[in-house]
Amino acid sequence: MNNIIKLIFYIFFTALASGCTSIGSYIVSNPEVYLSEAEFIKAKPEEIGFTKHEFCSQHTNECIPYLMAPPYLIEDFPTGSAVYYNLHAIGNGVENTISHTMTPDTFNRIKGTALLLHGYGGNKEVMMATAIYFRALGMNVVMPDLFGHGESKEKFAFASREHPILSQLLRKLTYKKESEELTVVVGHSMGAIAASNLLSSEYVDAAILLAPMMRFDLAAKEYLPNKAPTLNRFFSDYVDDIVTQTMVNASITLEETDLLINLNESNKPTLLVNSNIDSISPPNYFLSVKNKYLTKLIFEDRAHSSLMVFNKEDSRKIEKWLFGL
Repeated sequence: MNNIIKLIFYIFFTALASGCTSIGSYIVSNPEVYLSEAEFIKAKPEEIGFTKHEFCSQHTNECIPYLMAPPYLIEDFPTGSAVYYNLHAIGNGVENTISHTMTPDTFNRIKGTALLLHGYGGNKEVMMATAIYFRALGMNVVMPDLFGHGESKEKFAFASREHPILSQLLRKLTYKKESEELTVVVGHSMGAIAASNLLSSEYVDAAILLAPMMRFDLAAKEYLPNKAPTLNRFFSDYVDDIVTQTMVNASITLEETDLLINLNESNKPTLLVNSNIDSISPPNYFLSVKNKYLTKLIFEDRAHSSLMVFNKEDSRKIEKWLFGL
């Protein structure tokens, strides 16, 4: 009798665990629905100079929606005006308010294109604040939806399968660029995986990785408690199984979500920006990278999401690196 009761309990808890794994995998695979990032700027893209486009690969059936905007022009700004953002971010036990004002006399100091890649649960609109900064610098900005995010109709792929189509898009957009123009890819969190993959593209000159996510199984254990504490209470015991099933469903390996390989092998200038308190992208995770082309910056006491944007002091450090390219 005791063996029968044990068997019943075993079957019950096995079914419960299996159900939690399946549900958790579905949630992880649909971050736009269940784990979406808040948009820093509430204005509609078309209200502040962005236009919407879609690019489809000539080699596959994949398509990628994106926003695009040109650099700001000094003549479009009356005397005394400026562009600015003032953003609030919470995470890692801190609250950050990040403000930056850029006046027309500081515009157009760098020519080129910045490809801006959002993180897990984000979309192209999330990067509009980042785009304001690069437009003021003098760069065209391109902001796509990663697979499984925003208006993308492609299957969620942990930002590890977008680089071929993004490279084709950059080829289309920059084929007439002048020799002094730079193409820089900027990735935040999971978007840094796609950014690091693009370092192998002939159409990319450099990369900026903002709070790049650790390998996904490690990052997930830090992400859920911070982003979704309620979900974490249900799924914390099943995270490894959830990640494994989600990877299998997406036909992605854990190694494809680990950008340490790309950082060690790349021969292009790369700027790595971390926060000393960010558990999703801890600086210690990147200590093994000794590549001479990699520059590391630490922004003190910053929440994970706040590293998408820069204040005046941050921007001086970013620009020192950019102007040295």
